[in-house]
Amino acid sequence: MSHCQPVRPRHWALATLAAAAACTLIAACGNSSAGSASSGGTVTVGESTTLSGSIAELGESGLQGVELAVADLNSHGGLLGKKIKVVSADDAATPATGAANAKNMILQDHVVALFGPVSSAVAAAEEQLAGQYKVPIFFHTSNDISLMGANFNPYAFQVVPNTDMEPRAAALYLDSEVKAGKIKTPLALGTFAPNYSFGQDSVAGFIQALKYYNVPFKIVSQQWPSLEATNISPNLSALIAAKPSVVYNAQFGGDLVTFVKQATPFGFFKKTTMLSMLNTAELAALGSQAPAGSIAYDRAPWFAMNEPGVTAFASEYHATYHQWPDTWAVLAYTSVQVWAYGVKHAGTFDAGKVSAAIAGAAIPTIRGTITIRACDHQAEIPEYVGTVASSPSSQTGFPLWTPGSAFAAPFSKIGLSCAQMKAMQK
Repeated sequence: MSHCQPVRPRHWALATLAAAAACTLIAACGNSSAGSASSGGTVTVGESTTLSGSIAELGESGLQGVELAVADLNSHGGLLGKKIKVVSADDAATPATGAANAKNMILQDHVVALFGPVSSAVAAAEEQLAGQYKVPIFFHTSNDISLMGANFNPYAFQVVPNTDMEPRAAALYLDSEVKAGKIKTPLALGTFAPNYSFGQDSVAGFIQALKYYNVPFKIVSQQWPSLEATNISPNLSALIAAKPSVVYNAQFGGDLVTFVKQATPFGFFKKTTMLSMLNTAELAALGSQAPAGSIAYDRAPWFAMNEPGVTAFASEYHATYHQWPDTWAVLAYTSVQVWAYGVKHAGTFDAGKVSAAIAGAAIPTIRGTITIRACDHQAEIPEYVGTVASSPSSQTGFPLWTPGSAFAAPFSKIGLSCAQMKAMQK
């Protein structure tokens, strides 16, 4: 287990925007009165996440987002007079490893909060331990709906759109394209997704949403490569042979980059409209190979959100890590803000009191004020959808989304009701 506080160079004097982002974090913490822990010393938080393999970039950027938020807190005195230390570990996208890491952090490092991980299967294992040992856990990347549904416990929080919200947003955007006459129906639909709960639930949610919006379609191929599969050629060949007009691709990170690079030589993107999670990291990795015109959905694209706090954060992140943040870093930073708000408003690090302070609260963050719904601890946030640009951004040097194409699907249209979520909870 590595102890990180921080392990990467930081350049705090580079820009006033860095200070602005830090002030946003401090403002989000609010004011607290009596009942705070004694000042001085440190408290520890933990992040067990995927730091190796083809999806490691998601875990790494999430960890950096957590570290940056903690560094900003510490630069303003910490929380309740205590400095915060971050410990981290690689879960190798394996539930048993993630659970072992989380247990070590709870019992050996005595963490007062957990953050991460990438894989929803790992998150489910960590969530069980967080409930057992009564430690708040904040999911900023993993987003299976079961985390706040069947597996829900009062110490778990989700600051990311779940696997029902995300495909509903993609389907809502696709429906608008169909109605505008830009995409013909009936769709010859193909799906391509990692073969575990996240991929399965995402595809099911997308198909259900198409039915809800009355978009005519016929499924011509469904492919289920394993997460971090080293050879997708059989799946890709079968998908191409089916000649889909639209493909919903629920891959992410290096797996999605591999798909695009292997599909491009076949002329795939000239014949097929793809909907996928193409955000900063994937677009940076693809560069000129980014599939222009493809429909991209993203949970928190800093370049399309029009939030001053996110703009300030992106500048601070770029100054610190010499790269532009992806959605995972934005959401990870936000998750620390949510926890910090709970600590300050509870006046203690006590898990029960912190959790109670967060549930139902409207919390200021870099991405604006977000409400953590009391019934399921799901953040009431939008999902963003746009199209991949055909030319590089002058700011980043690689393509982002086509200017003016970004659409924020509101929580009111893509989120399930409290009654629906309660029905899933045990």
